[in-house]
Amino acid sequence: MAARTVERPTRAIEAVTRVRLAGSMSTPSILPTTHTVVSGDTLSGIAQTYNRTLADLLRWNPINDPNQIQVGQVINVADSGEDLEYTVVEGDTVSELAQRFGKRWIDIAAVNRLDDINLITVGQKLIIPAQGVAR
Repeated sequence: MAARTVERPTRAIEAVTRVRLAGSMSTPSILPTTHTVVSGDTLSGIAQTYNRTLADLLRWNPINDPNQIQVGQVINVADSGEDLEYTVVEGDTVSELAQRFGKRWIDIAAVNRLDDINLITVGQKLIIPAQGVAR
């Protein structure tokens, strides 16, 4: 399973992280884990916004009719089973990243073979594991 590259969010959007799909040469897409439907949204439009397919959204959400979504409805737009590749920016800490992504710091440290979680550097690539790995 390919990892996605994640950059620190620059604006407040519910549950949003900025990610660049691995291998993509385009500007990073905003790819949060969820999207809250607003007036004028369509499921296919939401899929396009997050570089997903309509089939992905239908698989990840209990939606019977893709033409019937409601304002305020929360749509899953990411598969929580994917590892993420995150690029460290100034001010990041392993503990803060763990909290932001809902993971344990020890899992991030283990998968990245970090001897000291206080020694990460700007530009360093870290894998944020989908599943816990530390025992």
